[in-house]
Amino acid sequence: MNHKALYQPLYHHATPHGVLTAVALPPEPKPVPTSILDQLAEEEAAHAADLRGFRQVQFVGGRLALRHAAAQLGMRLPAAMPDDRGAPVMPPRIVGSVSHKHSIAVGMVARSNGRTLGVDIEEYEPARMGIAPKILRPEELATIEAMPEENRWLALLLRFSIKESIYKALDPYVRRYVGFHEAFVEPDLEGGARVELHLANGETGFEVDARYAWLEGRVLTSVRIGRTQPSSDS
Repeated sequence: MNHKALYQPLYHHATPHGVLTAVALPPEPKPVPTSILDQLAEEEAAHAADLRGFRQVQFVGGRLALRHAAAQLGMRLPAAMPDDRGAPVMPPRIVGSVSHKHSIAVGMVARSNGRTLGVDIEEYEPARMGIAPKILRPEELATIEAMPEENRWLALLLRFSIKESIYKALDPYVRRYVGFHEAFVEPDLEGGARVELHLANGETGFEVDARYAWLEGRVLTSVRIGRTQPSSDS
């Protein structure tokens, strides 16, 4: 990859859930140049300066991706500092989510419309079928095991990624770790998925819309979640 392209947008894409921007990351955790840090909000740059290794690289890439995605919507994004659970704090009426994997960071931004947002990106390799029992509910595992062996890993990876996006979109509501077994995911062939939540603490009243796209060597997923009824503590 051309060194000059690092931390620069690879592409922008309008999705059903928001505007996505992908940013190129370096393959090694070298300190982020000052010229790149200067593209962040002042608070973000100060926070990044205290990070080391890939944590710094990924934070900077994710915030730049959010900033570029917001610009596609005609918005100038203020500092998107991490909250106490690591998610970017967005300004009112805007939602955003980030994900990163080795040489790429992605940020998705949308108008909230009363719904939260989660995004995730995963690489096809290496296959790790051993994680299946930790990721899948019994009925999901049965579906995967009934598939031809050559299809199982990508089917598992897709469900894993959608559940990662679900966790991010649910967190503003439940403010706790949501386990993989708390969601049932059944992808369709048109880039969507049916989702059933089985939340351990009994939280209810959520409407979940999940989407996915196959990229070159990667799968990208996003989830929007809204309330179908007021929360019990509202």
